[in-house]
Amino acid sequence: MRTIFLLFCCLVVLGGCVAVQRQTGGLDDLLEPTVVFHATDGSYILSCLNGTGTLRSKEFNRYFQEAETRIEGGSDDDKLRFICLSLNNKANYKQFKQGVTLLQQYIKEHPDSRNEMNGLMTLVDRLDKAKISRWSSRKKMLDEKEELEAEVASLQARVEKLLREHEQDVVKIQELRNQIEQLKNIENIIKNREHGS
Repeated sequence: MRTIFLLFCCLVVLGGCVAVQRQTGGLDDLLEPTVVFHATDGSYILSCLNGTGTLRSKEFNRYFQEAETRIEGGSDDDKLRFICLSLNNKANYKQFKQGVTLLQQYIKEHPDSRNEMNGLMTLVDRLDKAKISRWSSRKKMLDEKEELEAEVASLQARVEKLLREHEQDVVKIQELRNQIEQLKNIENIIKNREHGS
């Protein structure tokens, strides 16, 4: 009895809100079309991407493995879920390419959603090019780093060689100074003998 009364009160309140809207709304409000959202394949993928964006790596790997086992002979939802996970930022390049291949296949199998999915495919292609560009830039930087490291090693070897040669020169100069000092001492001894005799 109490539940029925509560349900009746809710209906009265909701009915009153609708009546107030009808009374205060103008002609434009009455003619405004009602929009009903039908989930599309593209919106499913985008919503999935939004929902899986905060997954930790372990969770992502588990979900990806599950999705991978379900795509063979699976439903369209399983294929869309796999495509979604392959576009996740935690997916490696192999997983990404598997998803791209499945997306291309999905577009061929579903001509009714081809326009929307082709738009998504365009975005995926741009993402792929950006990844490749980033990786090639990184590879170029690593190659340049290796070249610079080799050049630094070569310069260090040259500096060490010059230091060794310089050390030898310093030793030779010190030996010559010692010999000069000895010659001066001998000269002083000879002068002292001459003056003493």
